[in-house]
Amino acid sequence: MAPRRSVAIKDPAEMPDVLRAEGVTSGTSREDPLFINSLAKGLGVLKAFDDSWDALGLREIAGRSGISMGAAQRITHTLVRLGYLHKDERTRRYRLAVRMLDFAYHYFHASPLYEVAIPFVASARDDCRETINVAELDGPEVVAVIRMPSRRLMNPTSTIGRRLPAFCTAGGRAQLAWLPAEEVKLILDKTNFQPRTPHTLIDRAAVEQRLTAARRDGFALVEEEVNHGEIALAAPILDGSGRPLAAVGVSTSTADWTAEAAREKLAPIVMQTARLISRSLQGWKPF
Repeated sequence: MAPRRSVAIKDPAEMPDVLRAEGVTSGTSREDPLFINSLAKGLGVLKAFDDSWDALGLREIAGRSGISMGAAQRITHTLVRLGYLHKDERTRRYRLAVRMLDFAYHYFHASPLYEVAIPFVASARDDCRETINVAELDGPEVVAVIRMPSRRLMNPTSTIGRRLPAFCTAGGRAQLAWLPAEEVKLILDKTNFQPRTPHTLIDRAAVEQRLTAARRDGFALVEEEVNHGEIALAAPILDGSGRPLAAVGVSTSTADWTAEAAREKLAPIVMQTARLISRSLQGWKPF
């Protein structure tokens, strides 16, 4: 029997969203012989469930992930067998299964950041009585990896794993400010400077000025650039070479704080927390 040949997708519009989001082009299978298109399609199926409370049918999954019905059927069947999807046999619709959380568990326990940071984050939350977050930079986005809310919940939709643009968030700017200029340029080149509120700073030169100010001040501050009525500050958690591993930040309400008061009282707590976490990691580097 002749071996099956992988078929390269010619039209970029046919690529699964997860591939397009990672900059994968239609010629990837030809240019990179190690790239496994079927694995990328499987991840695209899992990504199809983003931002959806509803169970999805096979046609919806195929449409959202940009693959054929046949491929969607094979991939969903495999994911059900492996326990990562649930299938309702009556409606023939699918949902993500709790086993998906295994990936988050393994991620958190693959590095010391989570375990080391938790006690300091809890202490900072108790000191300022505001929500404390830790976020990691992932290209032009930041991803929340720790969130310890205050009793006054500011943004209930902000959960672990949520992605936000780095250019307009305190955690993103706090990390970009400590990266080499060449890396910052590459990240900003990939950034879509779209406003999230009327206050979002979308001029690249102005954003770069804020990065310079954050490096000078030791922390970044944004006011209503991501959410209406929210002030956020963040400082970088650094490895032994001074490279940012993540950022610890505080978010609060403009109804209770002004930017000036936040700079005076919240910024020292955030910077001290970042220093303590950095010191406790004892120069650990991810690579």
